[in-house]
Amino acid sequence: DGAGLPAEPAPTLHPPRRGRTGALFFCPLPLRTALRSANTWLLSGIPRAGTTLCCRLAGELPNVVALVEPLHGPALAQADAPAAAADAVAAFLDAARARISSAGLAPTRHRAGRLHDDLVQPRSLAGAELRQPQSKRGEVRIDKPLAADFTLLVKHNALFAALLPVLEPRFRCLALLRNPIAVLASWQTVRLPVQRGRIPAGERFDAGLRARLDAEPDVLPRQLAILDWFYAQYRAHLPEDALVRYEDVVASGGLALFQRLGAVGDRRPLRARATAPSAGAVDALLSALLQNDGAWRHFYPASELRAAAEALGTGAPA
Repeated sequence: DGAGLPAEPAPTLHPPRRGRTGALFFCPLPLRTALRSANTWLLSGIPRAGTTLCCRLAGELPNVVALVEPLHGPALAQADAPAAAADAVAAFLDAARARISSAGLAPTRHRAGRLHDDLVQPRSLAGAELRQPQSKRGEVRIDKPLAADFTLLVKHNALFAALLPVLEPRFRCLALLRNPIAVLASWQTVRLPVQRGRIPAGERFDAGLRARLDAEPDVLPRQLAILDWFYAQYRAHLPEDALVRYEDVVASGGLALFQRLGAVGDRRPLRARATAPSAGAVDALLSALLQNDGAWRHFYPASELRAAAEALGTGAPA
């Protein structure tokens, strides 16, 4: 019951893209894909945007293995620059493929040996406290049949976002976007670095981001800077067809994601989930977003921010 990736299309020209200087340029498709593995995908996304859900959905497809944040200290210990980190990512992917093929074991973050939609504590258990991470990194058993060229999807949010300039020419990359009010509201409720306005994996390989955050003493402006950085990275370094909206994934029952992967899967019953500290806090966050000219404005207009904030304030899915 497997489905592979479609054959590489015949050489064509992409529509013109705008470079970082503003100039238009054409990129022949073979140049963009010559070094890429057709069956390996790197997934980035804004923290709390739903990338773990996407990994769970993809991992349920035939002939697909999805890994959540499998790289850790030892794999990147010698990577002191983006190019070296990209080489370390490539070496890790080769080793992970070999381990999966030979032993049926895959390195990933998991809960009780399984991929879950969310790797932090449910709000019902956290009460008024910040929601705690509840996952561990280890190997999980892959007990479904896989072809030799199975599709491998690997998620790292900030790490891959920081390395996009050197990863995108070598690998097929996707980025998951979500309405920034839903993301920012969720950040206030979880015991993760973004709740404090820091993003360690991004700061490690982007000195400009680190300096920007170091210069800001207050948490909310740092969080807004992190949001801006993620959206700006995706806009600058990924083509439009590599961007997937969480809202589209949910509305399509996962099909929006499966189609981007070139995989075949059935619709899943999905419902948008969102967590907010309080209605008053959502109003303050919305005001901060509307007063800021962040890169998210290129993807989510003010009307969509207001609609999501209203849904959060009433407890409806955002």
